[in-house]
Amino acid sequence: MTVTKLFLIGNFTAPSTWIALIIAFIVSYIAIRLKFGKQPASRFGDAIFYLIIIWKLSVIITDFKIVLDAPFAILYFNGGIVGFLLGLAFVAFQAWRDWRKGRIDDDMLVAFFIGAVSVQAVFQVMMVLFNEGSSFARIGTAIIFIGLLLFIWKNVHQTGSYIVQFSMLFMASHIFVAAIQPKGLMNPPLLVTIGLGLFFIGIFVKERVFEQNDGGKLNE
Repeated sequence: MTVTKLFLIGNFTAPSTWIALIIAFIVSYIAIRLKFGKQPASRFGDAIFYLIIIWKLSVIITDFKIVLDAPFAILYFNGGIVGFLLGLAFVAFQAWRDWRKGRIDDDMLVAFFIGAVSVQAVFQVMMVLFNEGSSFARIGTAIIFIGLLLFIWKNVHQTGSYIVQFSMLFMASHIFVAAIQPKGLMNPPLLVTIGLGLFFIGIFVKERVFEQNDGGKLNE
């Protein structure tokens, strides 16, 4: 959704995207805690922390001259979509590395997947509530993302079954939503969804290949 509203917090002005994202992070953390327990929620919270820190500090890379002229700009600015993607890439790499080393299992990856879908769904709904726009686009966005979240939340299992299919559904749903939104497919949140979807597809497809290979070796 297009940003049409700003929030004044003291002397600081925050766009609706920031507020929507903070709410999405908080709601998703609570949801993970209730469904999967303390440890997955803690790991998910750590991922959010690293994402936010990298996103904020990436302004040093994206707007080095501004930071050089006014170091306190770090407090008021962030790296934009480039910085957010850098933070997301770091979190994804860390999750992949921990998975390869056996530090996280299927249950944890499923919790991360549910968390990713929850963040995007809650963010999209909050953007609909905070900003103005076409009634068709706003209502369509809310219905599709709420429906997607409820469907996946109800049907996903800790074994990791169908995560590949759910990831495809996640991406397809957002592509449809983006098509009815003002920015169309040139939409940064859509890029985030596609990146997340491909990450989880890659992880779970590879894991199934490992399981099949191991099963074949055991039967020889």
